[in-house]
Amino acid sequence: MANKLFDQVGGTVTVKLKGKSEERVINMALARGIYLWDIKRTEDGMDFKVRTSGYKALQNIAEENNFNLSIVTSEGLPFYRNLLKRRLGFFGGALIFIFALYLISSFVWFVDISGNHSVDNKRIILTAAKYGVYQGAAKWNFSRSQVEEGILRDISEISYAELDIQGVKAHIKVVEKILPKRDITGPCHMVAIKDGVVDDILVLEGQANVKPGDVVGKGDILISGIIFPPKKDEIVEENKENEENKEDSSLPYEVRARGEVKARVWYDGYGECEMKSEKKLLTGQEKKIIYLETPWRTFTIRGQRDTSYPLYTKQIKRNIFKTQWGDFALYRLTLREQTQSIKEYRESDAVDIARKKAMQILKKRLGKSQKIIDSKVEVLSSPSDSVIRVKVSIETIENIVIEQPINVSENGN
Repeated sequence: MANKLFDQVGGTVTVKLKGKSEERVINMALARGIYLWDIKRTEDGMDFKVRTSGYKALQNIAEENNFNLSIVTSEGLPFYRNLLKRRLGFFGGALIFIFALYLISSFVWFVDISGNHSVDNKRIILTAAKYGVYQGAAKWNFSRSQVEEGILRDISEISYAELDIQGVKAHIKVVEKILPKRDITGPCHMVAIKDGVVDDILVLEGQANVKPGDVVGKGDILISGIIFPPKKDEIVEENKENEENKEDSSLPYEVRARGEVKARVWYDGYGECEMKSEKKLLTGQEKKIIYLETPWRTFTIRGQRDTSYPLYTKQIKRNIFKTQWGDFALYRLTLREQTQSIKEYRESDAVDIARKKAMQILKKRLGKSQKIIDSKVEVLSSPSDSVIRVKVSIETIENIVIEQPINVSENGN
């Protein structure tokens, strides 16, 4: 076994020896320590094998004794090495192609979503990108379990998420939650969903419990679905005979309350603005640096690593390749130059900016149908403060009722 391994590493050749009395050359070679084997006599001479290290000495013996020695075949690593040298471009291109193919397949190029009906594809894709799965993402930069848990945590409408990586394609399969229907079909009240002062009331069905000017709180019944008929002594008797034949209508009965209650509702919002504002702005100048870290040393591919700006932002992209020799990390560093801008505001300007910020917050809380009918601005900070704080109070008129099923315990009967 050891001899075969040595022969493959050192190389062997099969030679053909021609002449008279070829045994004499073989005996002379063996006497000089040249190892020969697989000796076979042929019609035009003798064939045998010899190591490449002993071929030169065998050739000298053959030439001294007027024998013809030629190589039939050659085997072993030295001859493959020569072939490699002659075909270096071919083998180098093949290795580069295999490496490029492996590198490309290590990234996600397609993201596919299935199983969703009401949840938008874009929302799932953006959530997956937040946890590392997007077009061009490296497979070693994210964990499947973390992506699945993140989707379930951020999108409450989804009860199950599964990430499957097939080649360069990421397939996200989701199952949406089946929420119970909240439509009310039976008798119900109309209750207040927020505090306010009743401005107008319209009853389509049911019995009004409030009137304009009343102060109501969240949860109060504004239009009752339980109707109590007027007492008998309040009814004008038309005919005694007809009244005896009538059924007793003094008992309360339930209906599906319908209507609209508009009320004045107040909201408070807060905003602030610094009297002196410092901002960092980009100048448009940037430097890009690319370097490779290996287990032995760092190689700079582009730019100079020791250059920077007095004030800058830094963006680093890193790709790590794990190999049997250690980790190779490719860094792409982008430095963007910044300049500092300082702006001072007058008190009136700062109050206006703080008021606009407070209004932006309030408008996010209001619905599209809600209209502002009045607003008031109150400055909370003193003139000596470095930050101006304001409170904005707005008044709206809106419909504040919502349906609520009737609780059986409300009706004593």
